[in-house]
Amino acid sequence: MRIKSLLTALALVVLLSSTALAEKTIVHFFVLPASIPSEQLVKFDDFLVHTAGGFTATRSYGGAMTSLGKDYAPENLSYTVAAPKHLRKEIMDYLKKNCGQKEVFMLVWPADRPGL
Repeated sequence: MRIKSLLTALALVVLLSSTALAEKTIVHFFVLPASIPSEQLVKFDDFLVHTAGGFTATRSYGGAMTSLGKDYAPENLSYTVAAPKHLRKEIMDYLKKNCGQKEVFMLVWPADRPGL
């Protein structure tokens, strides 16, 4: 009887583990000016670690969307954050309240996590 229960439990783990690991995620991509003081960025990075579990940030270059290419932003920070839920509101509220950002350029889309 124990072997049958053990085999049943093992079968359930194998069947359900692929479903649990193949979870959907929400990707948040946003751009911030590199002129934000480093102390504020460090606190923001900590916020992302505690809220989303982590992030990726890189230096980027480009123009302002509202200027149709007339204004050139020589240096920005591009963040990519993957989380199990939408964090758009939390991230934008934090940036407005704690980093003085009036507007935040953000793209959000659902994604699969292949390989997990």
